[in-house]
Amino acid sequence: MAGDQLDLAYRLLDFDLVDSEGRRCGKVDDLVLDGSPGEPTYVSEILAGPRARSGRLPRWVRRIRVRVFPGDSTRVPWAEVEKVSTAVELAKPAVELDLGGGDRAAARIVERFPGSES
Repeated sequence: MAGDQLDLAYRLLDFDLVDSEGRRCGKVDDLVLDGSPGEPTYVSEILAGPRARSGRLPRWVRRIRVRVFPGDSTRVPWAEVEKVSTAVELAKPAVELDLGGGDRAAARIVERFPGSES
């Protein structure tokens, strides 16, 4: 993989994930790169979720994160990426890709407050 292509892969980190319905459903927290020695390397999956970003955090923060956000990471196959622009646009709704769970959990809490109806 050429240096500029690898740089592009790392630039994807922290991009917003936007589902096919236009809803923000997470961020690119890590990437799974595949390829054998002497062959091209490519992005095979996007990892999103609290556990995925743990490797980029200092050790003491990881210990706290595991207690506060015990969730696992979600794997999104690169084949589900429709387009990369200012965000990574996905070909399916977030629910089908098991993304946006934190937003759905927060919505269940917020909807209990008076005046929160949309």
